[in-house]
Amino acid sequence: MKHFMQWLSLLLIIPAFLAAQDIEVKREREFTGAGLYGFMNGGAEQFLEYGVSKLVARDVVYDGQEYTIEIYDMPTPEDAFGIYSLHVFKCQRADTLGCIDCLSPYQLQAVVGNKYVSVVFPSGSAAKRKVDELIRHYLPMDGKDNPAFPAQLSDLSPYSGKLKFFRGPIGISGVSTSLMHYLDGIAYTGVWFVADKSSKSYRALVCLKEQEAVDKLKAKIPASDLIQNGDDFIYLSGREQEKQELLFPM
Repeated sequence: MKHFMQWLSLLLIIPAFLAAQDIEVKREREFTGAGLYGFMNGGAEQFLEYGVSKLVARDVVYDGQEYTIEIYDMPTPEDAFGIYSLHVFKCQRADTLGCIDCLSPYQLQAVVGNKYVSVVFPSGSAAKRKVDELIRHYLPMDGKDNPAFPAQLSDLSPYSGKLKFFRGPIGISGVSTSLMHYLDGIAYTGVWFVADKSSKSYRALVCLKEQEAVDKLKAKIPASDLIQNGDDFIYLSGREQEKQELLFPM
């Protein structure tokens, strides 16, 4: 019986080992600190606003297909979702792997705990069929450490492509002038943001540090735009002026 169990254990290990052997790592690079600037080619400020600390980039061949895998370490799952949310748009498939993910014709992006992941595959459909298997070699896609989404926004699920999360003014300035104006001089810790393109309006749940900030922001917002407020948040709706089309570019 002892020999049988050892033999069975070996059989279970061998397939996983062989699968791992199918991945050929052609190049692997790690970037931290100032090294992130050079790799991101001008986009580092946006990542740094979310507190990125490390990037591991790999060029690999898996089952005959080429992939580029980038894994960014962020402080929290919310920060990982934030930078992810700025890079996903139309998803062919969203939030189906157990975590937060978006599949497009040539890229799979995901949030796995405090990591933002991008897998690019230039060959298209042939590589796309294997990309789910590839990403699971590097990260657990079980959703156990998904971001803590506000209950007020639970109606959005799936979240990918609909919800954005901002840590600071760089991200906010790219989507809404009116919200940026509201938050000027306000101490906030994060903003959950939903755009409604059909009505050219938005909803924003602003996370605040203290009651003083709640009162200060509340005083800036028209009463008709206040949806809900608590001790450390304000949930509001807004609309851009005709000349302020940052949120809805042509």
